[in-house]
Amino acid sequence: YELNDTRLELDNVVVSIPIPHGAQPSVSDVDGAYDVNRTRGTLDWEIPTIDASNKNGSLDFSIPGNDAGAFFPVVVSFVCKKPYYDIAVTSVTTPDGQEVDFSQLVSLVPDQYAVI
Repeated sequence: YELNDTRLELDNVVVSIPIPHGAQPSVSDVDGAYDVNRTRGTLDWEIPTIDASNKNGSLDFSIPGNDAGAFFPVVVSFVCKKPYYDIAVTSVTTPDGQEVDFSQLVSLVPDQYAVI
């Protein structure tokens, strides 16, 4: 992976790569951790945080066979506490113009992010 926008901080990143049924991946190098999810048939690459101090990483693995299409679609999940665009709610008013107290929770969570 490579984080291009260093303003962002991605947490709980999981890259799920399909693997053939019954295959046992041989992982030679990993930034983060990995888990073989036999129920879903995926190799799950887990990166706790991707940010400006951890903006590059890789997972090297091999599986016997020659069907490169078996590794797609790759599904990526993550949480980001900042929106992609730098916007913020600065005030909230009633229809008659009175300001009211408010709070906000900002997060960027993809509904679906897949490499097909």
